[in-house]
Amino acid sequence: MTQSPAKFLEVRDLSIVYKTGAYLMSAVESVSFTADEGERLILLGPSGCGKSTILKAIGGFIKPASGEILCDGEAVKKPSAARAMVFQEFDQLLTWKSALENVIFALKAARKMSRKEAEPLAHHWLGKVGLSGFENAYPHTLSGGMKQRTAIARALALGSKAILMDEPFASLDALTRREMQEGLLRLWSETKFSLVFVTHSIDEALILGSKIVMLSERPGRVVDTILSPLDHEAAANSAEFAALKDRVTQILFQDRLEFVI
Repeated sequence: MTQSPAKFLEVRDLSIVYKTGAYLMSAVESVSFTADEGERLILLGPSGCGKSTILKAIGGFIKPASGEILCDGEAVKKPSAARAMVFQEFDQLLTWKSALENVIFALKAARKMSRKEAEPLAHHWLGKVGLSGFENAYPHTLSGGMKQRTAIARALALGSKAILMDEPFASLDALTRREMQEGLLRLWSETKFSLVFVTHSIDEALILGSKIVMLSERPGRVVDTILSPLDHEAAANSAEFAALKDRVTQILFQDRLEFVI
């Protein structure tokens, strides 16, 4: 009898409310979904639908108004090195430290490592993301893609079981963005970390995701969930990709029509 994969993430009836002046604004409403260990889960939806808000709640940075989030069966109450965040902004690195020192600093702080222990690990993961030879470069000398690679190396070096990524490639040019997507899939195939990835790009969702959770206009709610059958090595060039893209587009477009009507 085949054993079912363990659940790494359970989001149960999650609602999140922001206070804006004298008013309360519902950002996310009664959202529920799950992800297995090693799954590549995508949160897909239009801008302002609450994708990033949900991700920050999973990271422990936002407290829900109601509902709960469980990671490895435990309620998320605060940030943890087990759930590393990679943001869209390129200024997430310490500007006065080199790429290598950024990773070492995180290891010393989160894993209580000595520099002697942290340095070879930092070199290893910077090499894995294609930054061999750039270890001593400072953030202002790195391209946007290289800064994101440094942030990914830092997350992997921490031994995080899950990496939470908030539109990390959105500001990159098309070629660099595709290279980063392919690189992320290669890293995942080697380490099988759990991934929660926010995007508003249908193509990116289909290239990267094994499960795609589609969200409505604000307040965000789940309108559908699709398990992707695509072979991600050649996903973007296949007839299956085109058919699934049409299906996802139709679901999201229909939801927006209902929202307007």
